[in-house]
Amino acid sequence: MKLLKILPLAIIGFIAIPQANAADIKQENINTCINGAVKYKVADKSTATKLCNCTIGVRSNMTIGQMWEIESYAKDKKDPSGLPYVKKMQKDLQQCTQGLDLKQPQKPA
Repeated sequence: MKLLKILPLAIIGFIAIPQANAADIKQENINTCINGAVKYKVADKSTATKLCNCTIGVRSNMTIGQMWEIESYAKDKKDPSGLPYVKKMQKDLQQCTQGLDLKQPQKPA
């Protein structure tokens, strides 16, 4: 599924979050995602910018409670894909890839 291929890119932005206001954190996540997508040759900078703005935007709508519930499912080795908000998020993330020329990640040179 295409979502599973791009989900790591959406998560890349959440690895190292500096202390700053919410807008700065979101933009930093977008920038990290863009840099990762370009570095791993998934997309050019323009395409990566569109993808990352969209995916980070979708992910930023998740509540802390929803994130904890997904983590609990993962810890219990359950599939969270049946949760209503996860279904909506998956649909929204798939729409983020519509019309974009994305490639399989490659090791950087």
